[in-house]
Amino acid sequence: MSRQATTTLPGRAMSTDAFLGLAMGAASALGYVFVLVLSRALGPGDFGGFSSLNSIGIVLAIPAGAFQVVVAAQVARRGPAALDLRLPLAVGVFGCVITIALSPALAHVTRVDSVLAPAVVALGLIPLTVNGALMGGLLGMRRIGALSCVYLVAGTTRVLAAAVVAALGLGVVASFVLIVIATTLTAALSWWFCREHAQLSWSSPAGSRLRAVRALYRSNSSMGVLMALTTVDVVLARYVLSGIESGEYALVASLGRAPVWATQFLALALVPALARSGSVRSVLRAAALVVGVSLIGIGVAGAAPDLWIGVLGGSAYNGASGLLVPYLVFGTLLALAQVLVVAEMAQGRHLLAKVAWAAVVFEVILVLGVWHENVFQVLGAATVATALVVVVGGSELVLHRRTHPARDEAPADCAEPLARDLS
Repeated sequence: MSRQATTTLPGRAMSTDAFLGLAMGAASALGYVFVLVLSRALGPGDFGGFSSLNSIGIVLAIPAGAFQVVVAAQVARRGPAALDLRLPLAVGVFGCVITIALSPALAHVTRVDSVLAPAVVALGLIPLTVNGALMGGLLGMRRIGALSCVYLVAGTTRVLAAAVVAALGLGVVASFVLIVIATTLTAALSWWFCREHAQLSWSSPAGSRLRAVRALYRSNSSMGVLMALTTVDVVLARYVLSGIESGEYALVASLGRAPVWATQFLALALVPALARSGSVRSVLRAAALVVGVSLIGIGVAGAAPDLWIGVLGGSAYNGASGLLVPYLVFGTLLALAQVLVVAEMAQGRHLLAKVAWAAVVFEVILVLGVWHENVFQVLGAATVATALVVVVGGSELVLHRRTHPARDEAPADCAEPLARDLS
């Protein structure tokens, strides 16, 4: 889409973006229904193993999110002909093969009963990565209605998969099999919407492909560290705690990460604004909104933690109610880190992403070496690591504002580092 088109139709752009935001919100709500059904069906012990392996799967699926960003930018700049699926398919197959090879180690770390569970997760990486590229194509073509439908179908099919698990009394492996089927159906729907443009012939010039690979690498690094910060504590809890404790921790994590998912659309909305102007004020406003939304959530949860734990997981998880408010504080820090990392990425800088990777390593060492006696120590290590990222990111933001005060008043047509990286 040309710049003229994007500037002459602001009302339409805002309405379609709002519609997409509503669809993503509905998909997130369906995600909580999925947890509600599956946590009761599996019970704390198996649900802890499922959540731990699922968290690893989320990290392994980072390229899918990166392809959505990269392909969306390519299609927006070069048209639907840029929707080439060869690279996403190759990355998905490579990730699948590596994960299958690591299945015994992953089964040991997550303490699931069979190596089949991580192997099934591996098979799901192929449709997941291809679907990321297809969704990027829909976003680049501004087919917001179709993209919103894909988000809703993805959430709905996962809930149906959980319902089948509950109805038939299935276990962890069968749960992942049904989730992979749901993912494949979602990818098929995305392909149907893009069938006239999606191709496997790598027709773009070699230089354009190389730029796409570089942009994919940078996007993977920034998005990857966000996923690692958000999920590594669940994996560590499964490894160092008992089965019941890790299951309770996983359920609280599903609720406590609400600030991240609730404000994710806000963080992504920063990208075009910061790419155009680099305004620090936009980041500060977003951070303030994150804190405000999170404080409301903490107040609601703190008033009746037993109620929320009971609604989501049932009486089997009642022992975890005291962890909910502390985890929501951690979730607020995660949401702030998300805003800061995405803001830095939008301005073509990656220092905070490197700091965040160091924080993840620090968290792992802290839990494995010292803080592994109970759920609060694991959460404490995750909170300390994420707080370091927020402090460094906030300090970097203040320093950048002092050294580049003119950036806050920059015109809308100034340099666009992220768009340049993705072109």
